[in-house]
Amino acid sequence: MKTPEASFFEWQRQFGSEIDCLNHLKHIRWPTGFICPRCSCEHSYQLTTRDVYECSQCHKQTSVTADTVFHGSRIPLAKWFWAIYFLGSDKGSISALRLSKLIEVNWRTARLILSKLRTAMGHRDSLYRLSGLIEIDDAFVGGKRKGKRLC
Repeated sequence: MKTPEASFFEWQRQFGSEIDCLNHLKHIRWPTGFICPRCSCEHSYQLTTRDVYECSQCHKQTSVTADTVFHGSRIPLAKWFWAIYFLGSDKGSISALRLSKLIEVNWRTARLILSKLRTAMGHRDSLYRLSGLIEIDDAFVGGKRKGKRLC
């Protein structure tokens, strides 16, 4: 999914609170409304005390963050979304120490967030494979070989 570039202020305006982040995830996960992962029923009701949806047919409870990188995390979604912004906005990536200071979590938490996000990005990249004729400009393929050169 290709999303347009967002400036710092646009990102802050769009994902400034937990509710904004949750609504965005709901829209991405269920664009036409809730669909039960077990029975594919489209009718549910929301349990506001636990912020989950319960299927009205099979009674399976599903969170918006279930089966995502956010699953089971106690870190607020706003901090996750900020981490996504900082990871994606810098060409050279970001260190766990720098991220920990920016989103105000400890270093281990920042390292875990970056690890999960990088793994998810790696899985996304595996969907797009090059095929056919590929032209590369100014590339050096291979390396030094031992032995005598013939040419």
